[in-house]
Amino acid sequence: MITGTQRQTIALAADRGLPFALWRGHGDTGFSALVSLTGSEVAPVFGTTRPSFAICPFHAESGARAHMIPADILILDEVQCFTGTGWSSTPVTDDQRAFLSAEAPSRAQIAATGPAPACTDEASYQTIISRAVAAIRSGVARKIVVSRAETRSLGPDHDLIDMAEELADLYPTACIALFHAPETGCWLVATPEVLLSADTRKLETMALAGTQWPDPGTDPQTVTWSDKIVEEQGLVAEYIRTAFAEAGIADVSETDPATVEAGHLMHLRSDFEAPLAGNAAESLGQLLDRLHPTSAVCGMPKTAALDFLAREEGYDRTCYAGYFGPVALDGLTKLYVNLRSARVSGSEIYLHIGGGIVGDSDPATEWQETVEKARIIGRAIPG
Repeated sequence: MITGTQRQTIALAADRGLPFALWRGHGDTGFSALVSLTGSEVAPVFGTTRPSFAICPFHAESGARAHMIPADILILDEVQCFTGTGWSSTPVTDDQRAFLSAEAPSRAQIAATGPAPACTDEASYQTIISRAVAAIRSGVARKIVVSRAETRSLGPDHDLIDMAEELADLYPTACIALFHAPETGCWLVATPEVLLSADTRKLETMALAGTQWPDPGTDPQTVTWSDKIVEEQGLVAEYIRTAFAEAGIADVSETDPATVEAGHLMHLRSDFEAPLAGNAAESLGQLLDRLHPTSAVCGMPKTAALDFLAREEGYDRTCYAGYFGPVALDGLTKLYVNLRSARVSGSEIYLHIGGGIVGDSDPATEWQETVEKARIIGRAIPG
């Protein structure tokens, strides 16, 4: 449940165009929120001790650096204000006092920002898929992840916080997030995928791939996967193993692939875990740089897949298939892949969806997969 204080604070931050984040992480029972009164900056994700929120676009010079929103105001169970060295339950700066005493609007809405992404119709998308299949069969790549955008209108009375709360009710096991920075735009997300989670003892990640939409109530243990999906998930897992090795992280354990639920969809997933010792910021940064973007959102080999997408995909993903998440919050950094997501710009919302393509992918089936994925965010859009 989103608290009344969180609602007021995020609505006011959205109205003023300030950087903010509101999220319920995987396994959390409630929402957390933070606002920056001083702006955001591109900085390393690992190394800071101040609670922040990271937003990294799909295309980034370094996967270890992101737009960091430092918490000037943090709202967990209660409001906390950053003092410069610690936290206070009451405002300590003039900016904090002015912000927290201001009257918040009744609804959280955001002004239009940035150019609209180009939207891809069914025929065009299937043509791109056919070209990806041909490229894979010719040996250019083993896997290419193709995506598209579609737009819907929001009514004048929409409330972004209500939409986030609706997503949380619909998808209790997903990470639900609403976040904004002037440089990245405003995003609404319900993602099933953790990119990287790290505290002082261990780090965790996952290899997630494949999508099915079985009948409601289907037991995940009865779901079977085609050779295409098994291959796709195996490629993601292979990529992660290589990333751990290149970052010099040893003693990695891995589970066997298993079916997991995410809303009305099911995926094939295996989990990875490794211990951490001492100051691990450098090795974690190296791992993050290698993981982003993962083959699950890009393809394999990475360079060949990125070259294909630059030529054929036809639009700028911006932060779709990037990552986001809280950093150094109670000693935990948990970054999520920005999937099942949409960018909000004024009265328009742009849904981003895609899927992994291998040599035997069928264009019509791949289009339908994006339709099913669009329902994740689409169910929370009023109207």
